[in-house]
Amino acid sequence: METRWVNQKDINRADWDNLVGKTEDSSIYVSSFYLDATAIEWEAYVADDFSFAIPVGVVRKGGITRVYPPLFQRYIEPIGDISKINWNAFEKSLLKRFPKGDLQAKSAILPNTPFTNYIHQVVDKERFKLKTQAKRMIKRFGQTNYEIREENINTEELSKLIAKELSKKLPLYGTKDVQHLFEVVKKAEEKGLLYKVGVFEGDILKGGLIGLKFNGQLLYLKGTALENLQQDGAMYALMNHFINHGLSQNCTIDFGGSRVEGIQFFNQRFSGEDVDYYNYTWDGSPLWFKLLFSLYRKIKG
Repeated sequence: METRWVNQKDINRADWDNLVGKTEDSSIYVSSFYLDATAIEWEAYVADDFSFAIPVGVVRKGGITRVYPPLFQRYIEPIGDISKINWNAFEKSLLKRFPKGDLQAKSAILPNTPFTNYIHQVVDKERFKLKTQAKRMIKRFGQTNYEIREENINTEELSKLIAKELSKKLPLYGTKDVQHLFEVVKKAEEKGLLYKVGVFEGDILKGGLIGLKFNGQLLYLKGTALENLQQDGAMYALMNHFINHGLSQNCTIDFGGSRVEGIQFFNQRFSGEDVDYYNYTWDGSPLWFKLLFSLYRKIKG
């Protein structure tokens, strides 16, 4: 099977999304709109007959184009007829084209490159059960005057509230990079894939969750509530509402994934089960680039 690398600007979005739609269990992360919204640039390893493709986020700095994991994109995955892919050939081509890389993948796709396992959590209707702490916090929330509802939520207001609150602990959300998140939300809403639920005090929005519904999954994208509401169980009540909505739509719930132990613990209070994905890192870049990149990382922080 002949293959080639194609830059995103030369990829027909309708053809790409049609291939995504034909792929069993494909995630929203490889939809063209999601790749466009999150990646600085992306390319794909494509079969000449377009029977399969593998996208990767790329960025060019210091004269070297390298693979990188775009913000708000957990992993990439192959699309199309996976059985036709020669994984050794893909790995050889990837490492030759991109001398440096950090690639997160849904499955083990590089036969000879070392990897680290990461995890995210999912739950379905059969496994969903509230643990004791979740029950306790939801009960506490029920004793407040706050209200959870899906109606009359301004998407831009909720997105900016989430970014503002998260930036207090995660500086990223106070930088221009958060625009990638806003773009995902905007495009998802245009395509009818957005789900949102808010917590209100009267008519005042105090927090909420944003999810993406795609291919039988409801993906938790981002969310938060004001600090005092969190202490009253707002996040537990919001997530419980989120999960029950997804299950009522026959969706599997994807908690979005985090390597932060506290978030993993929170997900597990809703019976979230661990699912592995794979992080590959390689560096065959020239010595001069390694030195420059090391200096850049030190200056940046």
